[in-house]
Amino acid sequence: MLIPNNPAASNSQYSQVQGVRGSTGGGWGFNVPSATLAAAYETGDPRRDATIIFRGETTPEGDVIPASGDNPMYNQKSYVPFSLYVSGFNEGCQQDKIVLRYADVLLMNAEANNELGNAAAALIPLEMVRARARAGNAAILPKITTTDQGALRTAIYNERHVELAMEFDRYFDVIRQGRGTAVFGSRGWKAGKNEVWPIPQNEIDLSAGTLTQNAGY
Repeated sequence: MLIPNNPAASNSQYSQVQGVRGSTGGGWGFNVPSATLAAAYETGDPRRDATIIFRGETTPEGDVIPASGDNPMYNQKSYVPFSLYVSGFNEGCQQDKIVLRYADVLLMNAEANNELGNAAAALIPLEMVRARARAGNAAILPKITTTDQGALRTAIYNERHVELAMEFDRYFDVIRQGRGTAVFGSRGWKAGKNEVWPIPQNEIDLSAGTLTQNAGY
């Protein structure tokens, strides 16, 4: 499921704000991949290059990414080739936004089955995702066979991390999995507070006492 952009009518800056900095007609360099994400991919996983643009590389379209700059990596999934850029604040408006993919549904199914104690059923959709990424290359992304619930949970969590990277799922996955402190604690995330956002004070005032501020704010 996508939210399509119409280059003739859209003022979307979705691609522009995530685009490569330091290049003519480039972008602003927000929402960049982390070193943790880059390291999460297994050796040879083609999804790494399909997700991350690295400094100094030349894209398949022939765009030369500056070898130096503010960011070591950029979001490939939001990328639009320089040749398609238009002027003003419409740069990269051809890029559609991902809302939901079949791989996401498959991994939801795998996670649910594993949590229900049905490891055999969980392995089937997990392998469907990995097989598609493998694309017939038997030397990469070996089939996961463990039926241990904890080990399989870890495998499914990592598969969501690499498969759905840069599609705005990661934060919400980590929070619902109860791993906020483990994953984001070093960045100041606080349990009991950052699972939710603050309620705007004007909304609390308008509620005449019905709403109270979330804990920690």
